Amino acid sequence: MKEKINIGLLAFVRSTYDVKKGNEIYQDSISFIKRNIEDINLYGLEKSVEFPEELDKEINNLKNKKLDGIIIMSATFHLGQLAIKVAKNLNVPLLIWALPEPPYNGGRVRLNSLVGAHLDCSNLYKAGFDKFEFIYGEIEDEKFIFELNNWLDSLRIIKKWNNTKIGYIGNHAHGFYNIDVYEPEIINQFGSDIEYIPLNTVFTKKAKVEEIKEEEANIKKLYKYSESMTDDRLEKVANLSLTFKDLQESNHYEAMAVRCWPEFAGNYGISPCASMSYFMPGHVPIACEGDIEGALGMIAYKSIGCNEIFLADVSQIFEKESALLFWHCGVAPYNLWDNKSEKTLDTYFAGGKGVTVGFVLKPGPVTISRIDYAKGKFRLLVAKGEAIPMDKELKGTFVKVKIPEAKEFLEKIVSKGISHHVVLGYGDYSQSLKKVARLKKWEIIE
Repeated sequence: MKEKINIGLLAFVRSTYDVKKGNEIYQDSISFIKRNIEDINLYGLEKSVEFPEELDKEINNLKNKKLDGIIIMSATFHLGQLAIKVAKNLNVPLLIWALPEPPYNGGRVRLNSLVGAHLDCSNLYKAGFDKFEFIYGEIEDEKFIFELNNWLDSLRIIKKWNNTKIGYIGNHAHGFYNIDVYEPEIINQFGSDIEYIPLNTVFTKKAKVEEIKEEEANIKKLYKYSESMTDDRLEKVANLSLTFKDLQESNHYEAMAVRCWPEFAGNYGISPCASMSYFMPGHVPIACEGDIEGALGMIAYKSIGCNEIFLADVSQIFEKESALLFWHCGVAPYNLWDNKSEKTLDTYFAGGKGVTVGFVLKPGPVTISRIDYAKGKFRLLVAKGEAIPMDKELKGTFVKVKIPEAKEFLEKIVSKGISHHVVLGYGDYSQSLKKVARLKKWEIIE
């Protein structure tokens, strides 16, 4: 399920053109969007708008709708004041929509929609209203719907961030200065709240015995014991998963980030990796090593319907295959399993005090991204790749991903000082993420 958003759809016309045809397309478009695009509240008008005076009433009505964005259809060529008036009075992203010209009638251009949209975009740009995108096409065209959904998804991400509270367990891992965050910048750019949870709060929580036993049974159905795995460690895994659930549900967190070492193994008795792997598919993302930016990246994927998310290190280059290995010590959500390798509970990590999980991630198209802050500004790393099958030759959770010019891509990441964690989401979300970055005026690194 995607984050639900509120969208306005306006149509602008000029009576010297075929207003009847423009209105027909407008009403058909409202009906189509309501039928075919889910998780959206669409607010259209009974008719198109020609004059600025008509627009005032509609703007006042829309102000009460808590809109996340507005689509402006250039139903015909129209006055340039209209889009500017919308931008001045409703501070939300705009999508300027140009329609294909219908067959000529008596030698006249009937809509001249493209020129009207071009006028709007130029006016907005030169007046300093940067939060707009241009789109061209018919509502039932597959490519148009794809582009429209990318824009809508970018608004879903922004809305979700703005209504998000992240539980921060401990802090970032020792020495991981590159994932530290400055909270006023997080509030400014995302609107997200960070709520701190002492590690000891997690270490001392104890679920009911019957709940732990039920959780243990469920975990055993998913993972096999490795040689050194024990029942007392499984009890800790189950209890910690229930602790995560209690923290998340009682505080309404949309994600959490946890300082998973070194204190967990020493003070709690195991590392939290296996509990995180088991917990995440049915609940919310948890970022390893206290990575708040990683958590924000995971929230972005989840807000647009992706529940197959992996926070990972880029740990190896396969130059001949133009591929990279994305690995972490054993924390990938179990719903990413390749259905081939054995899913295990391992204790190789943290001096034998795991408990991590081990399996290979499934093949398929992926989007690789990182929201990153450096030298006073945010930037977005984004790329597309293809996860490919591989054997289980390592401990931990991992996947090999083919990327065009993989070595050069990694060199760019390193030379730009991008943090060493990236987030993989199964599917192609690259365009939506880039639209977010453009709306935020972030640098895009590809």
